[in-house]
Amino acid sequence: MVREFWVSITALLVSIAVLLLGVGLMGTLLSVRLNFEAMHPQTKGLVLSAYYIGLVIGSQQAGRVIRQAGHIRAFAIFAALSTVAILLQGLYVAAVSWFLLRVLVGFSISGIYMVVESWLNERADSRSRGVVFSVYQIITYAAIGAGQLLMHLGDPMMPDLFMIVGLLFALCLVPVALSRASNPPEPLPHASMALGAAWRGSRLAVITCVGAGILSGAAFTLVPIAVLGMGLSVDEVAPVMAGLILGGVVLQWPIGHYSDRYGRRPLIFIVGIAAALVALSPVYVGVTYSHWLLVGKGVLLGGLVFTLYPLAVSLANDTVPGGNFVAVSGALIFLWGIGAAVSPILGGYVIAHTPPGGVFVYMAVVSGIVAAAAMATEQRYIRMRNPFRTMGRSSAVVLEMDPRAHEFEDEEDTPEWFSSSGP
Repeated sequence: MVREFWVSITALLVSIAVLLLGVGLMGTLLSVRLNFEAMHPQTKGLVLSAYYIGLVIGSQQAGRVIRQAGHIRAFAIFAALSTVAILLQGLYVAAVSWFLLRVLVGFSISGIYMVVESWLNERADSRSRGVVFSVYQIITYAAIGAGQLLMHLGDPMMPDLFMIVGLLFALCLVPVALSRASNPPEPLPHASMALGAAWRGSRLAVITCVGAGILSGAAFTLVPIAVLGMGLSVDEVAPVMAGLILGGVVLQWPIGHYSDRYGRRPLIFIVGIAAALVALSPVYVGVTYSHWLLVGKGVLLGGLVFTLYPLAVSLANDTVPGGNFVAVSGALIFLWGIGAAVSPILGGYVIAHTPPGGVFVYMAVVSGIVAAAAMATEQRYIRMRNPFRTMGRSSAVVLEMDPRAHEFEDEEDTPEWFSSSGP
């Protein structure tokens, strides 16, 4: 029975791994390519933000396509759209077209996330949901990290790497197409959000999610530009970016463990301060920048920055009624997306007016603001309910797969502040 279950979801997991290899390569590739294009830095920032704008739009609208077309056909539609969009970016470089195409890619990738996550959620039961959730998160980080290393396969100024991304986006269709799995019988749940409830439940969780989005957006879009500006080669960018992702995997468990023991708020403060210090740390030997110091800095910075979002979700889970976990966490994903979309736009201004290291100062300032919020915010109704869980950012559907969404569905102990109209 267990073997049959894992066989039934293997095609989905392979498909998402292939897709995320392309997503990982795409993010660094576009930042590197824009670095060499004759565009104003703020225009570059706007173009880089378009992917996250597409993710936010997709999180709200892609579900309609899935409900109308079904999961398998919707998967094919989104994969085809993302393939066409990335290939067109390799053939024709212009700010307006790239902005629109990146919005389309973000929308399509968000739709694929929703298809895969709702499918996995339907297949999993209460006994397997936690394992499936963990395996899915491991695959997410591993595939995006491995995608960085594909930068060595071509010249970012030529269409080669864009073609590789397009091939990966197209190939992710094959495992699903060959699978005997049928469409999930249950309809895709409508995305739900509770922004007001999230703010009333935990102002710190809201602030931390926005900050985590800004920092993640900077890490994925601005750090490659900063590394190139420091005089390093294109081939040296990939290990730095892979280090960022690796750190996100390695440090989440120990930080999460200590947050279970000492509380979310103290850990958010410590992580914010530590991220600011790491961002400001020197990465040069003598008068030249050190590649391996940058890789080490990337590992530490990624481990700290990418831990803020799951800390915020865990804090929200501690402070809102259990039955509202999905709605509140959906609001936090939305806020993370807004922060990630705004980040490259703000970063474009930073790049235009500061040396290459200014990107890290920008990240240090945002990290410091998160730490200050943790120190200043008075938290109410704290009760550790569930242990910290490693989380990536994909779609709100993955929250249904999070075991925490199913453990307190019948809770009656809704505090007064949750239903009140004021903050």
